[in-house]
Amino acid sequence: MSVNLLTLFTVTGAALLASGASAQAMPVEDGVQSLVLVQRAAVSALRRQLDPALLKVELSAADLDARLRLAACGVPLDASAAMPRGSQTRVLVRVACKSPANWNVNVPVDIRREATLLVLRRAMARGETIGAGDVSVQTRVLAGLASPYVSQVAELSGRVTRRPLAEGTAVTADAMTAALLIHRGQSVTLAAVTAGIEVRAPGLAMGDAAANQRVRVQNLNSLKIVEGVADTDGVVRVSP
Repeated sequence: MSVNLLTLFTVTGAALLASGASAQAMPVEDGVQSLVLVQRAAVSALRRQLDPALLKVELSAADLDARLRLAACGVPLDASAAMPRGSQTRVLVRVACKSPANWNVNVPVDIRREATLLVLRRAMARGETIGAGDVSVQTRVLAGLASPYVSQVAELSGRVTRRPLAEGTAVTADAMTAALLIHRGQSVTLAAVTAGIEVRAPGLAMGDAAANQRVRVQNLNSLKIVEGVADTDGVVRVSP
């Protein structure tokens, strides 16, 4: 009886080993396209559309439905992507197979990039000038290619805060406005060049203006209202 049991165990064990080897040799996804390869093709297609100089751009394909069963493609996958707009954070990339199967699928690819931005060291009131000492430089990962944030201290020159900003706020372009050179009700100098000679007259500003903006001014000598361009602080240049 012990011999029979030994024989039975030996035969059964051999059968199990043979069965396991057979299962291991047989592909589980035989004839089914790898979704990982589809994702890689989508990322590669979008990468080709980007400026090679954008080295710090991260592209990641969204997970596809695990229940998706596509016939294995016998040729390299054909993937195409449009150039993303700066504000886009996700792009649909079309990946297709031409032979022997014929299918196509849209793969969402997320765009992220590393960006440098300026962060306030202190709270600031409306109308304050932001200086180099008021900000620190930080690096963050942002969605999309475009960035609303100010990245260079030089971009702060001649700008003031449009609204109150809390400490730790990342400075955006729309949080600032050009500093006013001319203020409504301010006494200004009207300057005009005639025949190579500059003529000046006192005036009263009828509105606000930043550099190179047009503003109406009352000439206090003639009492006429003229329009000129804010040139420097308190000076409006007019055409003769």
